[in-house]
Amino acid sequence: MFDDKKDDIFLSRWINGELTKEELIAFKSHPEYEHYVKIMAGADALYLKEYNEEKALIALKSKRSSTSKKSGAVIKLWPYVAAAASIAIILGLFLFSSNQTFTSSYGEQLAITLPDGSEMILNAKSKASFNKNNWEGSRSITLEGEAYFKVKKGSKFTVITENGEVSVLGTQFNVYAQDAFFEVHCFEGKVSVVNNKYQEILTAGKAFRDLDNTTPESWTIKAQQPSWITNSSTFRSIPLQYVFNELEKQYNIKIQSPSIDLKTIYTGTFPNNNKKVALRTVFGTLGFEYSLSPDGKTVVLEK
Repeated sequence: MFDDKKDDIFLSRWINGELTKEELIAFKSHPEYEHYVKIMAGADALYLKEYNEEKALIALKSKRSSTSKKSGAVIKLWPYVAAAASIAIILGLFLFSSNQTFTSSYGEQLAITLPDGSEMILNAKSKASFNKNNWEGSRSITLEGEAYFKVKKGSKFTVITENGEVSVLGTQFNVYAQDAFFEVHCFEGKVSVVNNKYQEILTAGKAFRDLDNTTPESWTIKAQQPSWITNSSTFRSIPLQYVFNELEKQYNIKIQSPSIDLKTIYTGTFPNNNKKVALRTVFGTLGFEYSLSPDGKTVVLEK
């Protein structure tokens, strides 16, 4: 009926009261029914004067003798055309502007079920969007930040980031795309990683990174899923600035480090559910002294 779009004039029949009793009951149970009711309520509020064709024709003939041929031949149908156009525009906006956007907050993981049944889990301070109503036509997700995907067998879609695109077919993988940092881990199946500089095919147990316009690198991983899924952040030979960024996203803090070289390479792990331990783990490993503001929002580092 409505979902499979077998009836191309379904909405028109509903508006005209031509649905069968069974169709109307089924439509009322549809999750989008209330949206259409609101749309039609707005359309009904448009003011339309009753149009009598016979009276309009008589009025037109009576004016022909005192007006020019051009002006006398014009029948002012614009109010009706405008009203019809308004209804079409309202329905069009609802049907075709159907992008859904999901945003995770500080220290939050957000799980989303995609239209094909696949699962997307956003890490802290990440954003993703896709077109729900046109999923079959676009099959793409726009991502800023980090997300883990559990792809339903046989499904295919593309994750689009500013750093590159990841195309998948029946797999589990993780994508991190922030500023000049782009990293992909494939845990199951196969993914294709593409941008304007390279094309890389990753199989299960492989990772890929493009960092700050350096030479892209690939390596082998043993994990079955990203560590942040179980509340810990793990880093492999990464500049400190990205470690600090992750601390800030997980704990809603600001790190002030005026005398620290943020290009220092770091390898290690910190918990995402215990700020005190996380700060001590990272800064203690590096030999940094630090102080925390009374409100717990600012960390000041000293060598």
